[in-house]
This record gives sequence, C-alpha cells and structure tokens, in this order.
Amino acid sequence: MYNVSIVSVYRDQVWEGSEAVSFLKKHNCKVSLNYFKQAPMEDELIGILNQADGLITSSFPYSERVLSTVSRLKVIARTGVGFDAIDVDAATENGICVTITPGANSDSVADHVIGLMLSLARYIPRGDRDIRSGHWLPQVGIEVSRKTLGIIGLGSIGKCVARRGTGFEMKLLAYDLYQDTIFAAEHDIVYLPLDGLLAKSDFVSVHLPLLPETVGLLGERELKLMKPTAYLINTARGGIVDEDSLIKVLRGGRIAGAGLDVFSVEPLDQSPLSSMDQVVLSPHVAGVTEESWARMAFQSAENIIQVFQEQKPFGLVNQQVFQDKR
Repeated sequence: MYNVSIVSVYRDQVWEGSEAVSFLKKHNCKVSLNYFKQAPMEDELIGILNQADGLITSSFPYSERVLSTVSRLKVIARTGVGFDAIDVDAATENGICVTITPGANSDSVADHVIGLMLSLARYIPRGDRDIRSGHWLPQVGIEVSRKTLGIIGLGSIGKCVARRGTGFEMKLLAYDLYQDTIFAAEHDIVYLPLDGLLAKSDFVSVHLPLLPETVGLLGERELKLMKPTAYLINTARGGIVDEDSLIKVLRGGRIAGAGLDVFSVEPLDQSPLSSMDQVVLSPHVAGVTEESWARMAFQSAENIIQVFQEQKPFGLVNQQVFQDKR
C-alpha cells in the first residue's frame, strides 16, 4: 500500500468523496488530507512528507530543505500548471517526479480574464460598491467588442482567451517565443514583438509561466509603452509584472487600470493596489472552479498512480527523473 498526502487550501470535505480520492483508494493508496489556510511551515511539511510516497498539492512552496529531508517521496503532483513554488532542481536531485495538469484549468482562467476585462471596462465593481454605500454614481465605460486584445503567451490558456476574444470580434495580437502559426492563421492572430503588442493593445493579458527569464518581464519601461486608455490583466504569476512599477504607472495615469488575480506576495497585504478604484482584484482564483478543480484533482491522482506503476506521468516537469528511474 502507498501513502498519498494531500496538502491543500481546500477543506477536507471538498476532497472526501471526490473522484480523485476514490481513484487513489481504488489503486491501493491510503490517503491523508491536510488542510492549511496558508502555507505551512517547513517542519510541518517535513513531518507530513516523511510518511508519504506521493503528494498532491496546490501552490504551497516546497524548498530544497524540505525536499532533501524527506526520504520516501516519489512524486509531487501539482494541481495547476505553475510549478515555480517547487524547487524542481532539488526534487530532481532527490529523485522526485514533479507533475502539473496542463489544460485542466484553461477554460476557467480564460473565463476569469473576460470577467476582469468587463469589470474594468464597465466599472462593475465600482458601481456595486457605490450602490451598497448608498451612492448612485453612474460611470460611462467602454465596449470590449472590436477592441484590440494582446495576449502575452499563446499557450493553452492564451488560446482559450483568444477564442473568447473572437466572440467579442476583437482584433487579436500575440507575443510568444514559440509561435503556433497554424492556430494563429485559423483565428486571425498577428504575432508581434512584445513592445509592439504593448503599444497597440487596448487590453493586455498575461499568460506566461514564472521562470528566471520572465521575472519582471513587464517593468516600468514596458508598462509605459501601453496606451493611457489600455488595461493590464494578469492571471499568470505576480512576479512577471514588476508590482512597484505597476503601482507607479497607475498612480500617474499612464494606463487606465489593471485586473489582477496574482501578486508578487500572496496573500496581498497593505498594498496601494487595494485602494485604487481603477484596479480590480481577486484572490488567485482564476483557475479554480468546481469543474476545473475536479479535473485538476483527478489528473493529479492519475499522475501519482502512473509514477507508482513506473509509467511516465502526464505533465511531467523534470523529465530527467523518469529517465533515471528506467
């Protein structure tokens, strides 16, 4: 029997009776549920993982110290596509597979992007706040239809955003080092260098992983290339946008506003962003819906079992570990 630990921000009741847990138990796994409202301390993680052969987790950090201390862990199955919180090098060094769930939450993130765009364009959150505080202050917004949408990162999520943009008859621009020319041709998407995309877009939506080369990709210089009427949407990772620079350009009116689901430090605490009417905030939930959660959880469970059965799991990040195990 294998031991699988689930370390999650979702309460045990969400996992109990889920298809993912049922699938694990069907495959001779003992499952332990560990709920944390915020990131657990390293010693807590070590205590949990020393008893585990497999781990399902979300965006909690797993450091070199944690991963070099645990002895029996074979796989970390991340629910989602970002793996920047996991020290992948340390996992690889210790023979631990790291997997993600590509595509499982793409539709959910894309829906959230459109929600943020509409909220900004039509001042929906501001109107809600005004009415609840006893004020009737109509704001004149803009139409999203037929505007220019710039997508930074045309991967699975970026493509889902593009399809939704087509429904609004938007002109679509994209920036990506790896260009899918077939998809672009099918959806009338024009690839541009990053500076050109920023200068031409009415809405800029970020869909890149957080890697050393993407940290601070959008700094003060890049943000000032945007139109003063343009909006920035970030549902990827907070570190891709330099937060201090973003605050500066928002205060200076250099861009019209921002819709942010991710932040450089989470949870967001005492940030100037919280008091800006031209900013719409959400607590890193773009990729989490009932449907996407079920898909991510089950795909993670499948990845766990594939590793236990010495099969190459879907969404394997550190390919070298699997090759070394063969």
